[in-house]
Amino acid sequence: EPPANWRATWELIVELRADRTAVVDSMGTEAIAGESTKEERVFDALVSLMLSSQTKDTVNAATMKKLRAHGLSPRRLLDTPDERLDELIYACGFHNNKVKYLKATSRILLEQHGGCVPDTMDGLLALPGVGPKMALILLRVAFGKVEGISVDTHVHRICNQLGWAGPGGTKTPEQTRRAIEAWMPADIWAEVNLVLVGLGQEVQTEKSKLLRKCLACSDPAAALRLASVCGVKVEPEAKKAGLVLPPGLAL
Repeated sequence: EPPANWRATWELIVELRADRTAVVDSMGTEAIAGESTKEERVFDALVSLMLSSQTKDTVNAATMKKLRAHGLSPRRLLDTPDERLDELIYACGFHNNKVKYLKATSRILLEQHGGCVPDTMDGLLALPGVGPKMALILLRVAFGKVEGISVDTHVHRICNQLGWAGPGGTKTPEQTRRAIEAWMPADIWAEVNLVLVGLGQEVQTEKSKLLRKCLACSDPAAALRLASVCGVKVEPEAKKAGLVLPPGLAL
């Protein structure tokens, strides 16, 4: 059973995110992969996703530029000494583990897939360091396949704040994925990750920009209540930014 009024909330979020000015829009895996040639895009997207865990999009984008300058292919990564690869990705969270994952994945791609990235969920999940969230994004970005909703910490948090993950809520992103896929129409699955991740980033680091968008949208009061539910302290943040809230606003 879909949550009450979810569609109106979703459409409001889509409106607030229409400007595509969150960090993820310019520096997330989808944007980064778009910079590559078609032949490079799939492996680039895979590497970017493997680096993205516990790593800010800005750091990920900068690291991908370093890797591209170094040479980015399964053979090139496999031939790169561990110490050098660690230097290249040092800014990423858990970089020591990621060196191992990148090397092992490159070896599997060369030995079992002719150097190509598999285009199935099972094939991707068999790669070291690749989980469901990454696999679902890669299938969509690289192969145009939408097989589920990719849920990271932003999506997990927001879905629970909005009551979209069920009455008792969920404890993990994977539980949230199963919960929202059970009722959310498949025709919006492809959008959910980018839209909600961007909203989550703005809630955390661009509050004044988000509040300005709320005030300028089609339903300012509803948008400001949404921002409040997602964790923005609307009144103090508006005051700090010199913004005037609608009179009689009930948050």
